[in-house]
Formats: sequence, C-alpha cells, structure tokens
Amino acid sequence: MINLREITEEYVGALQFIREIPREIKLDLSSLDITVLAGPRRVGKTFLMLKEVRRLMESEERVIYVSLDDPLFRGIDARRLAELVRSEYPEGKVYLFLDEVQDWKDWDFKLRWLHDVKDFKLTVSGSSSSLLSSEIPSRLRGRQSTQIVFPLSLRELLPSLGRDFREKGKFNSTLKDYLEWGGFPEPWIYRSREKLIDIVETVFYRDLVERNRIRDVEQFRAVFDLLLSNYSNMITWNSVRKVLKGMGVEVDVKTVMNYAEYMRRAFLLFPVKRFDYSERRRAISPKKLYLVDLGIASLYDSGDSQDSLGRKLENLVFTELLKRSWAVNYYMLKDGGRWTSWP
Repeated sequence: MINLREITEEYVGALQFIREIPREIKLDLSSLDITVLAGPRRVGKTFLMLKEVRRLMESEERVIYVSLDDPLFRGIDARRLAELVRSEYPEGKVYLFLDEVQDWKDWDFKLRWLHDVKDFKLTVSGSSSSLLSSEIPSRLRGRQSTQIVFPLSLRELLPSLGRDFREKGKFNSTLKDYLEWGGFPEPWIYRSREKLIDIVETVFYRDLVERNRIRDVEQFRAVFDLLLSNYSNMITWNSVRKVLKGMGVEVDVKTVMNYAEYMRRAFLLFPVKRFDYSERRRAISPKKLYLVDLGIASLYDSGDSQDSLGRKLENLVFTELLKRSWAVNYYMLKDGGRWTSWP
C-alpha cells in the first residue's frame, strides 16, 4: 500500500541537508486556481515547493507531495491518485503538490479533472514551456496562475550592496564568478563544472531526447552543441545546416528548426528576432541565440578571450530582461554595432 504522507515526510526531511540561497520569488498559494511553477530543470522549483509543504505541515494542514519523476507515479491515473490522497485525508480540502508534471501522460486532462472535483488546492511544477500561460493547453486556461523560476540572479547573490570600495570589490569578484559559474544553485555553491555538465546532460536526455522521442541522437547532439556554442551570435537555420554538413552531419533546415524549438521549450535556448516594423523582414533576418544561464556558456568556451567576455555580458543582459518579462529583440546599427532592445 502506497503511503503518501510518509513519502511526503521523507522528501520534506531531506530539506535539512540542502544549503539554501534565499530567492526573491515566493510561492503564492492565494489563488483559487492551479498554481504553476515553471522553469528550467534544477533551478530550485522542488525546493520552493517542499519549503511550502513543510510550512503547511507545521500549520497542521492537509498536504501531500508527489514527484511525477518517480516511476511509482509516472503512469498513475488521476482518479487513482485522488483515491490515494483521500485514503490519507478522508475529509477536507487537501493541498496537493505535483512535481515535474510534464512527465505525467495527458497531464493537462488530469490536472483539469483534479481541479474540477474541488477537493484539492493544486500546486504543480514543470520544466517545459507548455506550462506557461501563453502556451498552456486551452482546456486549462483560466484555471492556472503561473510563476517562472530562473537560475539565480546577481541581485539574489548580492542582496544588499553598499558603495564603498569593499562592496565594489565584492561585486567585481561575484560578477567574475557569476560569468563563469552562472546561477544554477548547485554549480554556484560548489563551483563545480561536473554539476554543470550533469545539468546539461539531464536536460539533453530527459527533457529533449526522451520527451520529444528523438531517434537520431547523434545528429541531435551535433545540432545541440553547435547551437549552445553560438550563444550571443547571429545565425540562420540554413547557416547551421551548412556548418553541420561541413562536419559530416547531414540535417535539413526544418529539423534544425525543430531541434531549436525543443531546446526553447525546455528553457535552455532562446532565439531572438531582429527588431523591424516589417514582420516579413523579421522572419527572414538572422536570429540571435541566448542561453538561460552563463554556466552553460562556460562549458562551450575555449578560453578567457575578450570575445567570450563580451558575448557573456550580452547574454547576461538578455537573461536579466527575460527575468523582468521583457520581450527582447536585437537591433543592428549601420556601423555593425548591436544591442539587445526594449519591450
């Protein structure tokens, strides 16, 4: 017999072993709708959920946490899950937290059913952009309130900063580390290239290859590495195809576009269009590629050159605008200079 309360307590108990970096984002459960935490894998969505689970448990609320990464629950039916929850709490509204919900087959239908029976206050997380308000299936629109969690920002790592020489020196030191390690919590805490690689590989296999049923993994790996290594650069999908052909990898333009879209949906890569009043010219102009985190950029840098520093700083500006929910374009000046632009 599955004991959901016992499983929940085990997950909450593991919080004592995690080093916390305070985040600006706070989980808001005030809405009557489904609360959604979306964002890339390993940015701390689970930690935010479990902290809230612990708070509710300490307040003696009815609360259950389920990780849909767990093979025990990945294929469970919504009604069966509801029965298991009700076997733990026969009466009253239950706070139900569902982690990595995009791994749950037909998750949108199941969430709608769980929401509509009115027995549960649902909070879910996911590492797919399909959970964003702009992309969520129509059957869930109006039923969810979405918060996006990104890697740590410089402001979160330096929450209070004075203006004397000591504080400026601290900022310069932190900025240098941030440009190298980025804002994923574990790589930042441990200054670990191995943990960065582990994040990228987990996204590659779990969020991209498995989720999108990619058959030619070797071909996809070539496109994946080429796109990530060209962060802050202008590209066309046809130029990517030509470069890959020169490397001995045959791939058509449509497949390159599909692969880039998979990476965007996993919050890994963000193609940005050129600013232009003509939508046709925007569509045919080269794109600029930006990464969700500078630690990933460091994995693809061959050295500490001025070029890579400039590209990283540009990417840093982009991610800060992204966190502020700005719509970003790039603009090419007549002299060849460029900047990322306005909402």
